[in-house]
Amino acid sequence: MNENGGSGWLVRPKPRPGAALRVVCLPYAGGGASAYWDWADLLGESVDLWVAALPGRERRFGEPALTEAAAITVPLAEAIRAEIAAPVVLFGHSMGGLLAFDLARRLGELAEHLVVSAAKAPHLAFGGAPHLLDDAGLLDWMTTLGGVPADLVAHRDMLALILPTLRADLTVCAGFHGTRDVVDVPVTAFSGTDDPLATVADVAAWRHHTVAGFDLVVRPGGHFYLKDDPAAVTSLVRSLAAREGVQ
Repeated sequence: MNENGGSGWLVRPKPRPGAALRVVCLPYAGGGASAYWDWADLLGESVDLWVAALPGRERRFGEPALTEAAAITVPLAEAIRAEIAAPVVLFGHSMGGLLAFDLARRLGELAEHLVVSAAKAPHLAFGGAPHLLDDAGLLDWMTTLGGVPADLVAHRDMLALILPTLRADLTVCAGFHGTRDVVDVPVTAFSGTDDPLATVADVAAWRHHTVAGFDLVVRPGGHFYLKDDPAAVTSLVRSLAAREGVQ
């Protein structure tokens, strides 16, 4: 496992310095970089995959998770500028989509394309204020969405360790409510047909946040459709790489 992000904010599963396109993936609430580790093989030789390593999880578990988007995206944007050459595609699932949007604003011309997945458009209310639930309610909320692996559901003590990070992440999501900013970057938004947290209409509303073109892709499944069908997204990214002249 090669994790050679010099800043600590980025990891790189399989370095491909000769690729013409770089992709930076951001995790969903409570998730970490490992959620995207297999994508290096799915994306193939045409794409150099980087993944954001956020505080409060995995190798940064000892650091407190952050509750404001800017506290994440400002240092992450600095790390991307320092460590990754253009062009860059930003991808984020759920919370990651909101963070990727904020990153696109900060990166300007360095960002080539923004791909968001299972994320409400940032001007919409996150819904239900799950970050304000007690621990039992928060865990039940996440389990209902399918965000807790089946083999962990019975291990409540272990799951309790991730609740502070999950709560912090959901606080980040709630902080976007009312944001009307737009980016001069093409946006592709993915939605699950049966997603109770970010409906197709919620995801389609991302069209109001770009002046550079918008596409909506609807896939079968719920909020975590991506776990069953990662190729839905990786095939799109490979097509973006092909446009950069990589065959």
